[in-house]
Amino acid sequence: MPYPLDDATATALIALNPWVLQRHRDAPVQAAVEVLLQAEQARRGHPDPKTGALQVPALTQGNLLKEEYDLSTHAHHDGWRVGAVIADVQGMIHVNARFGFATGDALLRATAESLSAQYPGAKVVRLHADCFAALLVPTSQLTVSENLDAPTRERLAKDVRRVLPEGTPDADVPAWTVSLLELTVDAPSHWQVLGPLVWAELERTHVMVRTGRASGLQRRRLRLDGFVPAPGTP
Repeated sequence: MPYPLDDATATALIALNPWVLQRHRDAPVQAAVEVLLQAEQARRGHPDPKTGALQVPALTQGNLLKEEYDLSTHAHHDGWRVGAVIADVQGMIHVNARFGFATGDALLRATAESLSAQYPGAKVVRLHADCFAALLVPTSQLTVSENLDAPTRERLAKDVRRVLPEGTPDADVPAWTVSLLELTVDAPSHWQVLGPLVWAELERTHVMVRTGRASGLQRRRLRLDGFVPAPGTP
């Protein structure tokens, strides 16, 4: 059955995303509704349709880490901990120019699938258009360690070859910037505080490696317990 929508509601919907008036002139209200629906689905943990990875709102606004908080915070007294392996495709614009957008999209999906295969039980999140993070959450029983970057890059190169044209030379296989993070959060008050903190640290870790200001495993500790560390405490 049809569902009526009054003019005031339709106007309010379009006001949230006014760009639909230019891109979808024939049906701007429908487009505005679809944008809101997609955003809510992303928040609830629906995979990104292009890559199959989780989307950032599931981490920053959704309950992606709720189970991880419930199962680990009360079982450990040395802080809530998560590891991450971040993989960013280098020169994605050149990949699309060389092979076409269809192959570029397939390469992005292969990158996400490779991370899932390398780190079973991890939650793979698409941070940016061509950047993914495998979150080694407590329930995965995986931990991040030094020197994971090189084997991760090698496996990525091997796994994405299946989506590239047969006979593609090694020089045309893309490379990845791989960053490693171990994050410990002391006394998080609620699972909802963890998502934005983890996202911010993933961004920081990736930028530090991409700009050459860090390498290897970055260990970070965030204290939310309100205590002032004693002198000499790292």
